[in-house]
Amino acid sequence: MDGVAARPVVGLFGAFDTGELGEVVLRRVLEAELAWRRPDIAIAALAPFGAERPIPGDEGRLAHPLPPPSRTYPYELDALIITGDVLDDARSWAARYPAGAPIADRDIASLALTGMRGGRDPASSVVWFAVAASSGDTDLSGLSGRDVWARDEITQERLGGTAVQSGDPVLLAGRVFPAEVLRRRADLLRLSGAVPAGRRLVVEVTSGFSGSPVNERLADALAAALRADAKLSVVVLTMDPTGQPLTGASLNVQGLAAERVHHLPIWAGLDDIAATMSRSAAVVATSPAGAHLAASLGASVSMADAGQRHRVDASIPVVEGDMPDAIQAMLAGAHPVAIDKAVETLDGALTELAERLPRHASVQQNAIGLDPVGSALAILQQRLVDERSALQAELSRLQAELDHLRASPEHRIARPIREGYQRWQRRRT
Repeated sequence: MDGVAARPVVGLFGAFDTGELGEVVLRRVLEAELAWRRPDIAIAALAPFGAERPIPGDEGRLAHPLPPPSRTYPYELDALIITGDVLDDARSWAARYPAGAPIADRDIASLALTGMRGGRDPASSVVWFAVAASSGDTDLSGLSGRDVWARDEITQERLGGTAVQSGDPVLLAGRVFPAEVLRRRADLLRLSGAVPAGRRLVVEVTSGFSGSPVNERLADALAAALRADAKLSVVVLTMDPTGQPLTGASLNVQGLAAERVHHLPIWAGLDDIAATMSRSAAVVATSPAGAHLAASLGASVSMADAGQRHRVDASIPVVEGDMPDAIQAMLAGAHPVAIDKAVETLDGALTELAERLPRHASVQQNAIGLDPVGSALAILQQRLVDERSALQAELSRLQAELDHLRASPEHRIARPIREGYQRWQRRRT
């Protein structure tokens, strides 16, 4: 066995194939941090479908799929790290994938909640790091006495016992986005017309945001901010582009100010979102992932949804009172959020995690590479996804231009004239 084959193989399992970019950036951070602390190990990202169902958000870095336990396709791992918003039952897991996806056959809920899959251990050592539940009614008794780091305080309280809090590794995302890369990406977004030039306020929305109570309050506050500053623009984006294509309905600002509300196209990737946030005057987030990503990039950020207070770091302010005044204060001060304490906690937890990982391979053969035929198929699938993404982006651009035209004063003035001319023409004929 050569030196490469003798390296311990550590699996990193998470919801990396759902299209949720918060889980994608979590994977990037953990891979970078563990590789820096333990260059002697090989890290293999795992997801329920992975390369079998490539999505635009995976950035071409396909995760290894977990086939049904009944198939003789065992992964030979020395250790497994389970991470992210994975502490959910089978119904919640199924809701994160398109209808008809055979997620129930993968036994993923059992793996996330007990560390076992198909009645067997996936590795000799299983650790839960920075985990959380997307719903509050999942039974977490199977994790009693296990080695668990919670992503947030509420998850730690629900786990109880020996569970400790690691914090959200997304707060370290600034380390995986070099400043020069973000600068160049921001310049490219401006040249392509995806992001307006000048001062901008970034608003991160989530799936179903258009129907939430905070939507109307936020839209009114943005309209007030745009009226107060003629040079300010608003850029609306989402951390779940596959779950909610952005249209004008996601954030409806009325009047002349609507002309300065732009929507980041759904083809924008994680680097594009990071570049948009990093050079903004302020960021208003509605999800923990968006708030923590903005904080990691040194942006002035506030959380607009008070219902997510328990999921965000305590240093990030939550807007509860007068939203227009809160946004004006953010724009006037533009001070980055102080996350030093959270970063210190995360560094300590990651260092301890790295020390617990095995230093010698315990299996005879660490064959976790993708099958060549499967890899070729994944490449073809990825090309189809890219073509679909390009078409969706073009449709999104045309819809945005149409919404912009409808909101313009020229359209409002010309419409009655055009309709009157059409009625006159019909009367003549």
